[in-house]
Amino acid sequence: MAAPTNDEPPLVDVKVTNPLTYIKRWWNRIIGNEGIDFRFRVRPLTAIAIALIITTVAFGLGSFVLPFSIPFFKYNPKPITLPTPDPWRETAFTGTLQYSSQTGRYYLLTSSSEAITLEVPSNVNLEGSVGRRIFAAGKYNKTTRILIVADAKDLEVLPKNPVPIPTTSPSPSPTPTPIPSPSPEATPSTTPST
Repeated sequence: MAAPTNDEPPLVDVKVTNPLTYIKRWWNRIIGNEGIDFRFRVRPLTAIAIALIITTVAFGLGSFVLPFSIPFFKYNPKPITLPTPDPWRETAFTGTLQYSSQTGRYYLLTSSSEAITLEVPSNVNLEGSVGRRIFAAGKYNKTTRILIVADAKDLEVLPKNPVPIPTTSPSPSPTPTPIPSPSPEATPSTTPST
């Protein structure tokens, strides 16, 4: 007869284990499963075909190479319209008024020997001001060198020669002479003689 085996579970079985061991095992299972793992196999002919498609689309040749159109791969450049700056600006010039009989126009010769074409309103007569210095204000276009005088009151006859405005130039202030600082003098000391 065989010896009886003790397959019966114990009535009371108490085990005491360290709870940190369970926490470490749980943490290792979580950290061990972190990350993303991609795996795929590509055959050489498939890799060449994919590389050909990517390069043709990337370099804009896809529309010529591919026989069909792919809407999201289609490149439609839109022209960029840049705002053009306004060439006209409000300004004023002084100079000698001249008239050209060939063109029938008035010109303003500035002190920097610049000729500016004046467009004057029809109600202003400048024949009496030719050869005199005037002050003209209006809209000026630097590229065409035209000054459009807005009104007759924007023209003012000035004296024949410019009048200098008296200004005072700053003169250097005299530097004060330094006062010598007192130096300690040797004072005679009396020592008792023995």
